[in-house]
Amino acid sequence: MRPVKAVVFDLDGTLMESRIDYEKMGSLIKELLVSMGLPEPLEDRRKVYRVISGGAATLREYGLPEASLETTMAEMEKIMNGVELEGLDAMKLKPHAREAVEELHGEGLGLGVATRSHREYALRSLERHGILRLFHHVVARDDVPYPKPDPRHLLYAIDLLGVEPGDTLFIGDTTTDLHTADAAGVEFVGYWRDDAWAQRLMDEGCTRIVKDLRELPRLVKGMA
Repeated sequence: MRPVKAVVFDLDGTLMESRIDYEKMGSLIKELLVSMGLPEPLEDRRKVYRVISGGAATLREYGLPEASLETTMAEMEKIMNGVELEGLDAMKLKPHAREAVEELHGEGLGLGVATRSHREYALRSLERHGILRLFHHVVARDDVPYPKPDPRHLLYAIDLLGVEPGDTLFIGDTTTDLHTADAAGVEFVGYWRDDAWAQRLMDEGCTRIVKDLRELPRLVKGMA
């Protein structure tokens, strides 16, 4: 790998200890889909997540009437945005996130965020913890027509930073982040959010994982 010129972070679970009520979000989306004519309720949480991540294509696959599609997508977005914003007051930075970002910024690296959360939530969460100023670009799900795990989300953030994918490191806490980085041809570092997710990352082939974000600047320097 070439020397690292930029680092892109996932937000929830990596930089931030998220307090989003995903159970509530899933329940509201299931109720919405039934009201919009989905043939069978999505009782499996994984199917609800597939709808959230797959959007219109997944809704069509599950049999949502085409006439309901546009309205359903808009209402889903409202639900997700509202539940995300409800979690702002309780969220906090991950341990040593500030120190890691400040050190990387001080080294002159380009810094970005690529998140599946929406833009207002992302900006407000970074601002309230005093680190928004350290990031050169934040790319949320409503900034692109193809959010993660589509690699174009990450590649767009990298392009805004003015660097090449081969010069960039992406750090995240889930297999979605890992697969996004792999598809984009970007080096990945996993964040050890908890034992279960760390094991999932390793099972999927992740070879670099940090338990403490203070390790990240040293790792970046070692990859030069």
